[in-house]
Parts: sequence; C-alpha cells; structure tokens
Amino acid sequence: MRVGLDASTLIASIKRAGEKYHKDARKLSEVILRGGHEGVSSALLLMELPGALASTRLPVEVVYTATVSLLDKFNVSVMPYEPYVEKVIELMLEFRDLKARFSIPSADFHYLATSYQEGCELFVTTDERHLLRQECKRELSKYVETLDPSEAVKRLAAG
Repeated sequence: MRVGLDASTLIASIKRAGEKYHKDARKLSEVILRGGHEGVSSALLLMELPGALASTRLPVEVVYTATVSLLDKFNVSVMPYEPYVEKVIELMLEFRDLKARFSIPSADFHYLATSYQEGCELFVTTDERHLLRQECKRELSKYVETLDPSEAVKRLAAG
C-alpha cells in the first residue's frame, strides 16, 4: 500500500522519547518496512526535514545523514513539486473555508495533493491544529484518509 507522509510524521520519529507521536511514528516506520508498503511524500519534505533537524540539538554535520536515514526508515519515494501544483490550487479553493478557519498552510495542501494523485490510501500527519481535527479529516476523506501515526499503524495492521 502507498502511504502519504507529512514531514511532521518523520520528524516525530526522531523527537525525544516520550514526546507525543514519537513511539507511534517509530512503529509506523517498522510497519511500513515490514509490510512492504511505500511511503510517498512531496519534495517539500526535502526542505522541511533538514530545517526541523537543524533546529534540534542534532549536530549540523549529521543533518544530511539523518535525513537520508529517515527517508530509508519510512521507505519514502519523494515526488517532484511541480506536477501537483494544479491539484494543490484546486484543493485550496475547494477547502478555502477550512483553510481560513484553521489556518492550514499551503504546504499541507501540497502533501495532500501529492498523496491523492499518487494513489495513496492514507495520509499520515501529526498536525492536530488542523488536519487531524475531525471536521478536516471528514472533509479531506473524499480524497485521502487522514490519520495520525497511531491510527495509521492500526489501519495498516488490519490490512
């Protein structure tokens, strides 16, 4: 199965033990690899991941190695940016009320558009401020089922 991944999910897997979603994100990477699933993400990931890693206590000289390691651990195929822009615009227009009400960044629509157009059944994020709100999940489900890492692990385990 192809699983859309938000940068926040990969980042959660390397946060300090005990932080929310850390354990579930690590479990998700194991389930993806063990199950032969493919992680799919927008090229935005290649900007967001190193930026997030650099803002932690991780030494700068290790940021690139850690980024590559995370891509491997989640079996991520990084999709180019440009082919999904038209769908991003369509989604932002369709969900403009949600975007405005919950301040959903345009980048999140790129992750969603990429996941949808790549045929992902699931999109996994840790973003509770907007994408994981029940209203957003319900509305976005017409394109891709949006789950947190714990929900995704259960869904993948159920087959």
